[in-house]
Amino acid sequence: MSDYKHTFSDLYSRVQDYAGDKTTQGAARAKAAVNDALKRIAQERRWLALRRQGTITPVANTQSYVLTTSAFDYFAFPVRVFYYLSGMEHEIDIVNEEKWSSQHDKDNAGTPDICAFLDISGATKLYLSPIPTASFVSLYSTIYIDFDREPTELSSDSDKPEIPSTNSQMSIIYFAVGDRCAKQGDLQGASVWESKALKELSRGMSNDSRRRSSRASFGKPDMGILDGHTSKVSRDYN
Repeated sequence: MSDYKHTFSDLYSRVQDYAGDKTTQGAARAKAAVNDALKRIAQERRWLALRRQGTITPVANTQSYVLTTSAFDYFAFPVRVFYYLSGMEHEIDIVNEEKWSSQHDKDNAGTPDICAFLDISGATKLYLSPIPTASFVSLYSTIYIDFDREPTELSSDSDKPEIPSTNSQMSIIYFAVGDRCAKQGDLQGASVWESKALKELSRGMSNDSRRRSSRASFGKPDMGILDGHTSKVSRDYN
């Protein structure tokens, strides 16, 4: 199957062209702007291409777990946490820091029914409540974490972006050109290019939605950086 995605070279060359900066230093600036645009786009949607899964091993009477394994590299947003009960997924509801502070039980052990992802001492940790009991750990030795990771930065000229889908890739260029305009003090130009980028991204997502017979979920996730959802999985894209 043909792959029509732009390469890194295609993207930053187009940014240089649109921004009117064809100097050697301009290439470096355009490359940085393209990677910044990818990070921006990653925050605009929940992208299936960035979805990953990692696991932790619960320990009796232990409430917090650092996400240290390579499976959690570039961890960005938690999506859901679950374990298997009689072959069926059983979710542990993800709550934000405010709800965690009022709902968690740090003194009693039991079957975890809520969890939170909190940044403590520079490390993201999963907290479970109630604290897992020895009987829970003996029955359920693995807890699964679905999460979205940060997009991989582009570095070599032949690299291709993971997001967005092919029909929305001009949004990378538009966001990057807007960034270059802003840094050059052209705020009006920055606004125009950002508007073009958002329209391109929304149009592409709408096309993807119709193709998949699903409803597009526009805007940023309805959760904080370290929150997830507590019901069914929402529809994702790309």
